[in-house]
Formats: sequence, C-alpha cells, structure tokens
Amino acid sequence: MFRDRPRRTMGLAAAAVAAAGAVTISVLSLQPAAADAEKELRLTTVQKADTRPEYPRTGDHWVTYYDLHTTVTDRDGKETKGKRVGDASDRCDVVLARYEGVVTQCERVLRTDRGTLVLTSLTDRFGRPPYTTTAAITGGTGTYAGATGEARVTLGEGGASYRIQLR
Repeated sequence: MFRDRPRRTMGLAAAAVAAAGAVTISVLSLQPAAADAEKELRLTTVQKADTRPEYPRTGDHWVTYYDLHTTVTDRDGKETKGKRVGDASDRCDVVLARYEGVVTQCERVLRTDRGTLVLTSLTDRFGRPPYTTTAAITGGTGTYAGATGEARVTLGEGGASYRIQLR
C-alpha cells in the first residue's frame, strides 16, 4: 500500500496538469476570436421632438426623438451626419437638480434596419453642452441580439454623436 500511494499521487498530479493545460489552451484560443468580434459603430442623431422642461427639477422626466445617421468624418477631422439609417429615442429622468445643472439617468434606443441597440447611462449636465458620458449597452435585437459593450455619447444642441464598441 505504501508503494501505491506515491504512484496514485503522481498519476493524479499528471492528470491535473494535463487538464489545466487543456483549459489554458482552450481559453487562450478563445481570446483572439473575442478580440476579432469587437466592432465599432459611429452614429449621429438629429433631434426631431423633445419634451424636456426648461428648468428641470429632481423627479422630472422627458423623451426625445431623433433621426439616426451614420457619422462621416471630413479631412479636418470634423464629424457630420451621413446617410440616414434609422431613428432613436431617449427617456431621461432627473435624479439630482442643482443650480448649475442636473444629473440624468437615461435609456437610449437606437433602431436601424439591422436591429435595435439599447443603452443606459448616468449623465452630468452641468454648464453648457456638449455633455459627454459613457453608456452601457444592455442589449439588442436582430444583428445586435445579445450585444454588450459600451458607447461614448456626446450630447449637443439638437443631437448627439455615438462611438459604440460592441463586444
């Protein structure tokens, strides 16, 4: 019995090392595929309707409706709207109001012919626009079903620009 114990221990150790190696190889082989799957979308919105109060208070909410366009960058690096690809909406709630501005919690829906993306964010709107925030992608439909990632959103007068990283 004494002789078997070291052999069993060595056999178990060898099996554990082999299993760990197999797991490591499979995990490492997935990493390049995940990096290749990351995709960037650049979109611009043009405001069509807005119910935002002039002087928002804590608890107020509003909706905004937009046309959704691709984003075109000229030679000088200036971004402008490109081809119309769908529509979009925001629903925002004021979670904190101060003299200097408000903090809003917003859900954004971007709808294209390829599917819908849903984003959520908490945005500081102090001073004059533009206001920049990072939004989480919470889901999608169609081509974007199961989408995750984040978006850099810049809110300006009359619209917004989106730099979306899908994973």
